[in-house]
Amino acid sequence: MASAPEKTLRRILLVSAIDGWSIALFAGLCTLVSLFLGEWIGVLVGGLVTAGGVLEVRGRAALIRGESAGISGLVRAQTLILVTIWIYALLNLITYDEAAIMAQFTPELRSALSQAGMSVEDLRPMMKPAFFGFYLVVMGVTLLFQGGLALYYRSRRPAVAAALEARGAAPSEPPAA
Repeated sequence: MASAPEKTLRRILLVSAIDGWSIALFAGLCTLVSLFLGEWIGVLVGGLVTAGGVLEVRGRAALIRGESAGISGLVRAQTLILVTIWIYALLNLITYDEAAIMAQFTPELRSALSQAGMSVEDLRPMMKPAFFGFYLVVMGVTLLFQGGLALYYRSRRPAVAAALEARGAAPSEPPAA
């Protein structure tokens, strides 16, 4: 039967594999799409989030090799993703431009709205609340997921160190204060 620290390590290895690979692959795909569309801010944000996913995968690999410093890589990965998304969202909130958003309504969308008995002007009062609501939800979800996962990884540092020590690996960093 596995000890509690060993179970914690196994759980962290599973979570970091699923999270790290899914973030790296999805963000990488979004980065490529942004590149093909010439959306350079999307390329930058996608690249940084992809890097966060790769950092998580590398932190996991370090843990598998028995290096307790891998847990710090997992925490840094989540922090990078959280900070990147928050900066992006805050910049969008600060630079809100209703005219630029309204200019993106294509003739096809205007026609579809017209067929539904609406106009672009009918949407104008909802534009700012929807825009701000969207980015605030993104920030909240990111805080819950990436922030929560960073805290989870950080709080399991002693158990991971104990599990690695029991496996015969020497700690590669001093214990956190």
